[in-house]
Amino acid sequence: MSNNKLDDVCEILKDVEFSNDINTNNMAVRFIVAATRITNEMEWKNATNDGISMHESRLFLNSNYDTNLKENTRESLRKNGAKKLETVGLARNNESEGIATNSSKFKWYLNDDFFDLVKSYGTSSYEKLLQKFLPNRESRIQLLRSTREKTMIPIKYQGHNFKLTPGAHNILHKEVIEKFAPKFAGGSELLYVGDTANKSLIFEKSKLRQLGFPITMHKIIPDIILYNEKKRWLFLVEAVSSTGPMSIDRVTQIKNNYKGNAGLIFVTAFQNWSVYKKFVSKIAWETEIWIADFPDHMIHMNGDRFMGPR
Repeated sequence: MSNNKLDDVCEILKDVEFSNDINTNNMAVRFIVAATRITNEMEWKNATNDGISMHESRLFLNSNYDTNLKENTRESLRKNGAKKLETVGLARNNESEGIATNSSKFKWYLNDDFFDLVKSYGTSSYEKLLQKFLPNRESRIQLLRSTREKTMIPIKYQGHNFKLTPGAHNILHKEVIEKFAPKFAGGSELLYVGDTANKSLIFEKSKLRQLGFPITMHKIIPDIILYNEKKRWLFLVEAVSSTGPMSIDRVTQIKNNYKGNAGLIFVTAFQNWSVYKKFVSKIAWETEIWIADFPDHMIHMNGDRFMGPR
């Protein structure tokens, strides 16, 4: 056990056969020290596993490990750190609890058995736990893949056949695409849908550029974009399970960045009435509301028309 916890994690990841070629700059290594909130002055037995966001991870690393991770490195920390660990059964998140990935409550954790191993590093019980951990590694990875595939959410829409990862947020995506779009968007062309695990699952970049919607608007791009060519309407749909309705600020930002001349229709989608009631005070006027539990109806936030571009 070294005086540098990053070095310790490198050895642990080699021991569990995550990688034989790994160093302290690796995002998986960095994520583990952040997730356990361990500092060089602490002993591994005092590590914690209470959940951490990518933003919190970045701040922790900068404060305790002299890194200089900028805000735009969060995606790398997620993709190359937490996400890679998740694929081999070493980490998990709380998406299964219905927490959206863009929620402040969305957290990452180490898997319990892996955390127990990490916490024992440098003690006499480490080797015993490691020998117990290794035989289950491959079977656990296969089980994870099999379970994930079985619970994937199938989507069919205008020739598109794809699957979304499990979770309440993506269930609502399915409802919007398969129920809202045919009835209220006139069977519009699907230009964008962001899976919680794959933000660019369907992303018609060239068409969006052509329509004047800058694809650099990654921070404010809605969950689903539909285009009705006949009416030249762009439906910008935000599916809300825990955060992010079409607020005044959000609508203003999109309008200020939009460079085209298609009509913009802002829609906030909810799964049920109770979620809608939590956010109704934050929704901008002159926008539309759709609730999946009542798929044949819309709520129009004032204005002289039930639906139309603003």
